[in-house]
Amino acid sequence: MSETFVERKIARCFDLLDRNSDGDLSRDDCVALARAASNASGFAVDSADAQRIHDAYVRLWEVLLAPMDADGNGRISREEYVTAVTGLSDDPDRYADSLGVAVDAFVEAGDADRDGRLSQPEFVALYRATFPSLEMEEIVEAFGHLDRDSDGHITRQEFSENIREYLLSDDAEAPGNWFMGRVDV
Repeated sequence: MSETFVERKIARCFDLLDRNSDGDLSRDDCVALARAASNASGFAVDSADAQRIHDAYVRLWEVLLAPMDADGNGRISREEYVTAVTGLSDDPDRYADSLGVAVDAFVEAGDADRDGRLSQPEFVALYRATFPSLEMEEIVEAFGHLDRDSDGHITRQEFSENIREYLLSDDAEAPGNWFMGRVDV
């Protein structure tokens, strides 16, 4: 059976989050993502800002990702991830708080000036460090799609709409499809 458009987007998300490329997501992947994001923002390893980002990504693991571990082995396979995330479409409102944790993690990680939103330079730095397989041109193009009101910043609300659309929408033209870079239709 071939994957749907939404399943392909979700699988791409898994691949980009699998920081060590071992085929599973774990708490270690989240910690590595936090470290990369802290470095991108220029925060010292032992700073309060680095700790804040670390805590946000650990919350991402504990609240959103760890419950996807269907077999209880402490790791999430690609299949477990795709199954759990595609299940969001059954009751997306039930997962609003969980997805909010993902929004918080991304905004906390990239918001170097602590104004509650990501400018294009902040977004580019975060994505270059967090998802090194994405090309610079793709990241800049993604920012243009994800900045829904074209004001030069991505707010928490915009991130929330984008993540929700990325995970749930089968509309190939939806701006949220750019959350993890270019998606092949």
